[in-house]
Amino acid sequence: MSDNVDDQDMTFTEGEAEAARPAKAKGAGPGIARILMFAGIGLGAVIFIVTVVVITVGFINKQGKAPQAMVVSESYQPATPVYQYVTTIGEIRARTLDKEPSSLVVKLNLGFEMSDKEAPNQVTQRLPQLRDFLRSYFSNKYARDLSPDKEETIKAEIKEKINHILSKPSLKEVLFEKFDVVAM
Repeated sequence: MSDNVDDQDMTFTEGEAEAARPAKAKGAGPGIARILMFAGIGLGAVIFIVTVVVITVGFINKQGKAPQAMVVSESYQPATPVYQYVTTIGEIRARTLDKEPSSLVVKLNLGFEMSDKEAPNQVTQRLPQLRDFLRSYFSNKYARDLSPDKEETIKAEIKEKINHILSKPSLKEVLFEKFDVVAM
């Protein structure tokens, strides 16, 4: 093989020589412009994310104010407390004040704190007074006043009155085991 280059193969016509040469790009080139474009998009995304985080944290912290303590009402309790119950009162039978009286049979339980050892003894000592109070209480009611939707009011009234009868107001809960009002 020879290193001779044939001159005839290198001959170009006038228009072919300019077309064969690649055109030189002016300026920094398309690669750098593309890098700058992606860098700008990335910088914009970072600024956007930081702004959203700052606004969100400010909103959650209420612009740096200290959080206020939550007030819990007495009626809200996370779990029902466990009480010791006195069940020795037995059934109370009475008639309502209606023209045609209804018959009433009630059996209730009284709840006291578990640590209160004196209250059950006091209920036992005052059992005749408590039974008489309950019979009188229910005898002075009309049948419409003893409906299930008024049960919580009845329990609250009984609790208040029994706490006045006891020497120490320690009754925490009144539960009805039986509450039957039957029209005759």
